[in-house]
Amino acid sequence: MEKAKHKMKYRFEQLATNTGTVHKIYVYDEIRAQGNFNWNEWRYEESETSAKYFRKLLDEIPAGESIELHVNSAGGEVGEGVTIYNMLVQKKKTGCKLVGYVDGMAYSVAMNIIMACDEIHMGLGTSMFLHNPWTRCQGNADQLRAMADQLDALSDASVQLYMSRAKNLEEGALREMMKKETMLAPNSCLEYGFCDFVGEEDPDDPIPGGGPEDDPPDPDDDDPRDQQIMELKEQLFQQKEINQMLQSLQRKPSMQDTLAAAFNQMATFAK
Repeated sequence: MEKAKHKMKYRFEQLATNTGTVHKIYVYDEIRAQGNFNWNEWRYEESETSAKYFRKLLDEIPAGESIELHVNSAGGEVGEGVTIYNMLVQKKKTGCKLVGYVDGMAYSVAMNIIMACDEIHMGLGTSMFLHNPWTRCQGNADQLRAMADQLDALSDASVQLYMSRAKNLEEGALREMMKKETMLAPNSCLEYGFCDFVGEEDPDDPIPGGGPEDDPPDPDDDDPRDQQIMELKEQLFQQKEINQMLQSLQRKPSMQDTLAAAFNQMATFAK
């Protein structure tokens, strides 16, 4: 039977340069602990965006060598992403330099991951996205309240992580940004300390992002970030609709239940 082909999620490269070996890691998909279900082999595949898989990649990199982390991901599971963030922080303690590149999106927990880098570059047209964590759950009132408390704790942890790198940003303002679900263009990330360079800037440029002669944005102009936020919210809404549909399919009554209900209805008409 032909083996199913899958798109790239992670890619691991080694590049020899005059300054030593540079190891490139690409995070190009949803971050999750489990891979897709393989119907041919009747098992879950290994996730190439899990913390476990990421640990294997980092273990192959000798201490003191450079790492380039390229990110284009809409996020995923908080636990996996935060674990990857901390593994990167630990790897830096071995003398490795981490340089992050936002190649497209660094949304949700993918933004958490890239915050571990020593320096972060954002390409033109890229973006980051902040929001409070959310989940789906079911249970009684006590269990639902407990889940809300857990989400609050996850939000507090994310705030602490972002504030460890932020500048020109108060904690209260950050919490409000997360509450409103905020899309950040490269220049905003630069202002808040979430990135260090934008576009093809020279890292030695004393004024990344332009000089004081640049005209400030006109507050009356339409902000393209508003459109990005609307589009992302629409995508999130559609994803929630799909999840609800899948849940309803999982709750679909069995054939036995359907036949039993039909016979009961016929019996009612016969009386």
